[in-house]
Amino acid sequence: MHANVNDIIESVLSPFSYEQFFDNILGQKPLVLTEDNNQRESLAGQNPRQQLLKGFAQYAPNLTSHSYAPKGPAPKARAVQSPDAFRALIQEYFDAGYTVRIPDVTDLSDSLTLFTRALERQIQSTVNVVIFWSEQGGNAPIHHDEVDLIVIQLEGTKRWFISEEPPVLPNKWKSAGEKPPVMNNYHTVDVKPGDLIYLPRGTAHTVQSTSESIHVAIGFVPVTIRDAINAALDHYSELHKPLRMGLGPRGDCLTEQPNNPKIPEQIRHYLKTLSDACQDDAFIERALSRRKTRMIRELPKLPKLPNSKSDQSITLTTQVKHHPLAMSELTVTEDILDFCQPGEQIFIHLGAQKCIEFIIKTPCFYVSDIPDQINDDVKVALVDRLVTSGFLVVV
Repeated sequence: MHANVNDIIESVLSPFSYEQFFDNILGQKPLVLTEDNNQRESLAGQNPRQQLLKGFAQYAPNLTSHSYAPKGPAPKARAVQSPDAFRALIQEYFDAGYTVRIPDVTDLSDSLTLFTRALERQIQSTVNVVIFWSEQGGNAPIHHDEVDLIVIQLEGTKRWFISEEPPVLPNKWKSAGEKPPVMNNYHTVDVKPGDLIYLPRGTAHTVQSTSESIHVAIGFVPVTIRDAINAALDHYSELHKPLRMGLGPRGDCLTEQPNNPKIPEQIRHYLKTLSDACQDDAFIERALSRRKTRMIRELPKLPKLPNSKSDQSITLTTQVKHHPLAMSELTVTEDILDFCQPGEQIFIHLGAQKCIEFIIKTPCFYVSDIPDQINDDVKVALVDRLVTSGFLVVV
């Protein structure tokens, strides 16, 4: 990425440093930051309420809600025709005793998008951004989330009740017979616009709006050991066809022959062969690279920058730089270079390997700086392709 990703993240966490957060806080304990921070206060734009209402066409049909004590059924999310109609729909939720949840608001502001992408780059997992809009007196039930949360108050005030028990770090699915969490020991935090709360996944909490309130919740799960083992298994199954074949002697064996001895034998055998493959560090490195490739490919495409010169003719004297949100992963196979960036996969001839590696590692350069592994026309064509895709922008 063009800007230092650590600095982007640290600007939101300040006065906490990037290293302090990742060394001592993430996944371990809650964090509350109430010091003034201009970057946090403007993370969702100068007027988040106005920005949300302007996005009525995108947001209104996808509303969800929650309530501790609803007065009746929740209204139905639906398309509306104007910001005023969107505000009236939100009021319908309030009148019925609900807090409004607005999902997928990563693009609410450039700063929020930049922070989200920086976090995704560093933790190598997708990040989801949700807005909660509630009226004064609105409460939430006691609960915990299956994702880590960075919460930033945007408008109004809110009171948080946060458990002092260690986070349980649950899986993303509900366990069998799982009951709602209880909070025997907790502390109370009052937040104002610009304040930040970080909660590790599995931290029981509830909230109460002490005025009409809007806050943003940034949810994520860093790569877990389970994720890494799954990546190794996925990669191994790409290399070995038997793992892609049916379990047991026939497709209905789990129903018709659940005690067939071949089933546990197969599982034990291939777990052993996977374990043997993982003795090679290079195998694990390739497996994690393939996982990262899939993660990046599933991200939204890079947005076009204001005043970008994507239609400008590229020559050897053209200077280009990485898009501020650029991230990529390069897989080199026997036949092709697989270049992956957000929302796109580009196949490139093996002869351009040194050139594409130079482009990935160099934040800003002239086309003529590309190594002479390929001729000038191909250099120009390669840069032109990456400008068109959005990975590079013309300076």
